[in-house]
Order: sequence, then C-alpha cells, then structure tokens
Amino acid sequence: MKPEEFAHKFMQAATAMGCTLSPSGNVVCPGGKNISAGKAAAVYKRHGEGAAKVPSAEFRNEPHSLKLFRSIAAKALG
Repeated sequence: MKPEEFAHKFMQAATAMGCTLSPSGNVVCPGGKNISAGKAAAVYKRHGEGAAKVPSAEFRNEPHSLKLFRSIAAKALG
C-alpha cells in the first residue's frame, strides 16, 4: 500500500471510530496535537505495516496523540 492510500484509510477509520475531524480535515486529539493525513502518510512511509506499533519518538511529548494514532492505524491496517 502507498502512503497516500494508508492516509486515506486512516482518515476513514478515524471517522468510523467516531473521532472528530477539524475544519481542515485533521483528526482532533483531545489533550494533544491533531493528526493530519500528511502525518499519517509520513509515519507509514517510515514504518510501513508496523505503523500501528509506531515508536513514541514519532510523537514526542504527545502521549494522547500517540495512543490515538496507534489505535486508528491498527484499525486502518486491520
């Protein structure tokens, strides 16, 4: 799968899980930074199928964003 395809599936999975999207289309993360489709694609490009277990270094000082990203990525890669 290409990073762009993963980003699309990531956003679909986030919507299906009931996550809120910002007006600019980013996944809203309560207590952390919002996650954009570009960020999802970049992480997938670096980690491939292991994106659901992405290291915490990808989201420095953002434990809420990391947890949310991992859960959405696991569903997107499902």
